[in-house]
Amino acid sequence: MGVGDFGFVMPTGASPADLPEEPQIEGAVLFGMRRLPATFSDLCLIPGWELHEIPDEQPKLDQRLGYTYSRLELRTPDGEIYSRTWVAHDPEWTAAALRHGYVVCLCGVELGIRAPYAMSEAQHTTRMRYEAFSCGCAVGLTVGGFVAYVDHR
Repeated sequence: MGVGDFGFVMPTGASPADLPEEPQIEGAVLFGMRRLPATFSDLCLIPGWELHEIPDEQPKLDQRLGYTYSRLELRTPDGEIYSRTWVAHDPEWTAAALRHGYVVCLCGVELGIRAPYAMSEAQHTTRMRYEAFSCGCAVGLTVGGFVAYVDHR
């Protein structure tokens, strides 16, 4: 599930050493998250981090449209909230997370999830998404791995 409106554009001719650090990513690294290399094949367990799924009913929408929401909170090893979002509850996703006990969490400025400004989702090709994700990894702006799943539903 993708969240956020971030986007990163690599300046022409810039090297990774020329790029500014992103404070939220640097904070995650300090708490044990791992930067993803440009070409990775294995994700690691990130000890202490947890993704909490909390029911967040919205009665007006639920009554009219049948929506049920979950609040997802990514928490650091000391229990502080690193990130929070609301998504439509997906029982199949929750069942898989419960079965495995862990979920994959990727955090970054450029994950290739959302289309750039003025581009429709249909125009945003799989190749463009992959290139954006790879660029974010290459410049150290993507962290992630397996984190423990905690169900509150």
